[in-house]
Amino acid sequence: MSLSKEGLKLLHKGKTKDVYEYDEKSILLYSKDCVTGWVVKNPDGTTTVVEDPGANEVIGEVAGIGSKNIVSSVYYFKKFTEAGIENHFIDADLGSKNLLVKKCTPIGKGMECIVRFKAMGSIVRAYPDYLKTGQTLTDFFEVTTKNDAAGDPRISKELLLSKDFGSLMTEKQYEETRVLCLSAAKLIKDDLSPLGYELIDIKFEIGLYEGRIILIDEVSAGIMRVFKGDKALSEGELAVVLAH
Repeated sequence: MSLSKEGLKLLHKGKTKDVYEYDEKSILLYSKDCVTGWVVKNPDGTTTVVEDPGANEVIGEVAGIGSKNIVSSVYYFKKFTEAGIENHFIDADLGSKNLLVKKCTPIGKGMECIVRFKAMGSIVRAYPDYLKTGQTLTDFFEVTTKNDAAGDPRISKELLLSKDFGSLMTEKQYEETRVLCLSAAKLIKDDLSPLGYELIDIKFEIGLYEGRIILIDEVSAGIMRVFKGDKALSEGELAVVLAH
């Protein structure tokens, strides 16, 4: 299917994607060649650039990564559908880096759901007294807000269900979300494992479609951390792997 963003209304300009209104029931996601991470200032005055899919800052571009991210999104969304894991995928145009998806209603101001198989990155920085880098985690699921200025703070189940907080979810919806994300993460983990790659963690976005919580956004190198042996793959390297 040929999909173009020309003439469409821009709804949101994101770090790695731009969102356009396609029609009443669908939107168009345009995948850019941007990668996220951190710029660390060293004691000697130099800086080190660290790629991190969970970061809120764009640190540069990798030519072709947008196209590869579309390929991986299509691949995994189709696998999700086959496995009964609901998602927003409709169609894609690989040449123009556009993904056509169902128009969903965000929950609150938007949130991200993270599944972790090993402790790494922000979770260790947040809880250094309790978790160590590389520690194996079991069905570890957490929810954060989508608020770059606030640092995407973690939000507890109690807050999600609280009337004082806006009753963002029912207890049934929370459990459905947890199962949905764990199922999707395990599918990707099992898909990568025979190739010699280990999924460390992954973040999903969710939305409401016809009253049901489904997976939205993308399934790309920018939402997951993957290792081969003791080496973390860069987003560019991982995009190539995921485009298999």
